[in-house]
Amino acid sequence: MKNYTKSASCCILEKNSSIKGEFKSECDFRVDGDFEGTIETNGKVVIGKNGRIQGTVVCSSADIEGSIKGTIHVEDLLSIRSTGEVKGDVVMSKLVVEAGAVFNAKSSMKVEGAVDSSIKKITNFNEAREKTA
Repeated sequence: MKNYTKSASCCILEKNSSIKGEFKSECDFRVDGDFEGTIETNGKVVIGKNGRIQGTVVCSSADIEGSIKGTIHVEDLLSIRSTGEVKGDVVMSKLVVEAGAVFNAKSSMKVEGAVDSSIKKITNFNEAREKTA
C-alpha cells in the first residue's frame, strides 16, 4: 500500500527519453527511459522494463524491472523482478529477487536500528524549501 505521507506524487522519465544529471525530490520516480547520474528521493524508485539507470540511487524503496548499474542505497525493500538486472554496490534492509533476474552486485543488508555511516543520509527536503506567500 502506498504511503502518501512520504510521497504525494510520481515523476516519470518516459520511454525514448534520456537525462544526465541529478534528481532530488520527495516524490516517487519512475524511469522508463535512460538516466545517468544521481537520484535521491524519500519516495520509491521504479525502473520499468525499458528503463536504465547508470549512477547512484538513494531511496526509501525500489522496484526494478529494467537495469541499473552503480550504487543503490534503499532504506526498506529492494525488489528485483524477473526482467531486472542489477550490477554494482547495494545496501538495503530487505531484498526480493525473482527467478530470472540478474543480480551481480556487492550487497549488504542493514540491521534494523543500526546506523551505517557509509549510507548517505536522505535529505529532509521540508527544511530546505523556501517559504513563499
